[in-house]
Amino acid sequence: MDRPLIVEVAINGPVLKDRNPHVPLSSDEMAASAEACLAAGATIVHAHAGVPFVGKVERHASQPYIDAFGPVLRRHPRAILYPTLPAGPYLPIAERFAHMAELADAGILRMAAIDPGTMNWGSFSPDGSGDEDVIYQNTFADIRYAFDFCTRRRLGCTMSIFEPGFLQIVLAHARHGTLPPGSVVKLEFSGGHLVFGLAANAAGLDAYLSMLDGTLLPWVVNYRDGDFSDGFGRVVLERGGHVRVGIEDYGGPGQPSNEDLVAGIVELGRSLGRRPATPEETVAILRLP
Repeated sequence: MDRPLIVEVAINGPVLKDRNPHVPLSSDEMAASAEACLAAGATIVHAHAGVPFVGKVERHASQPYIDAFGPVLRRHPRAILYPTLPAGPYLPIAERFAHMAELADAGILRMAAIDPGTMNWGSFSPDGSGDEDVIYQNTFADIRYAFDFCTRRRLGCTMSIFEPGFLQIVLAHARHGTLPPGSVVKLEFSGGHLVFGLAANAAGLDAYLSMLDGTLLPWVVNYRDGDFSDGFGRVVLERGGHVRVGIEDYGGPGQPSNEDLVAGIVELGRSLGRRPATPEETVAILRLP
């Protein structure tokens, strides 16, 4: 129990009620789900408020996040709640981050997100072609803007690593001293529907960990369209990793609630000697400003 487990929960994303009736979409539903997840052992909550999708959309408004996050933070001031952002290349990076600046000004934000790289997003059709014509773009300049934003605002920075090249960019910034304090890498794996990155097994995880060897960067594993109960969760926890769960990413059987998914990974962690981290431990492990 000497290696606390940080649990992040992504409570909705692009999921709608017809896929999972438990997904929280209104501000009240999001607040209630976040509080239930905090009670179950999570300390970080990620949400999409106002605009569920992150593709070709206008800049995000800050008020839906204030409405959803504000009541939670008044009762749980040490919790960490952070929003999504519109995808590149459809808006300039300053517009993509506009709502985060407003949330920071409102005292709502402790962590911001940037995915440090560019990739093809989607899955394969039966004929072998991609079923989505989407390029998810974050240029070197976009990444520098996000890192500078977090440093100036004294915010943590969470970075999704979809491909090994994304991590190479992070490590280059770490070597040059331009990575924001409070940075955490989120190693992204797919349960099979989405096509990106390394295999969701011990070999894939160890390849990323070999790249992180010698750094002090904390790391979280996200298993998109997967289910940590298939054995991959045990691999992650035994190697000392932290995890993200939630309806946004879940690809297993049934229609669990967010708090069910948090409780499940907490139970697995306890069985392996990993108790859930407290909010204070989460801040310390992530070295948040």
